[in-house]
Amino acid sequence: MKTLLALTVLTLICFLKHSSAMPVAIEMVINGVECCQAVTNKIHIPVTKVKHVMKSSCNLEAIIVTTVARRKFCLDAKWKHAQMHLEEFKKKSSARKP
Repeated sequence: MKTLLALTVLTLICFLKHSSAMPVAIEMVINGVECCQAVTNKIHIPVTKVKHVMKSSCNLEAIIVTTVARRKFCLDAKWKHAQMHLEEFKKKSSARKP
């Protein structure tokens, strides 16, 4: 009897944990929010290999760089190399617009 009660409580806790995280996950998918779990300042990405650059809109301050090979890197937003990529991408974007 105690085992059944413990199993029921454990199942209920797991269900509540899963259901409480669901609205946040759905919102992130709908709004196209990309978050970084960790940032680095040790990856030098050549400008010619960069396809897209954007700032992370989550708690961790980062710059997300997407390469032409569709790999994504989270770079430290305070790092000069990452800031250079963001500036270059802004220049390219503004030059394309009429």
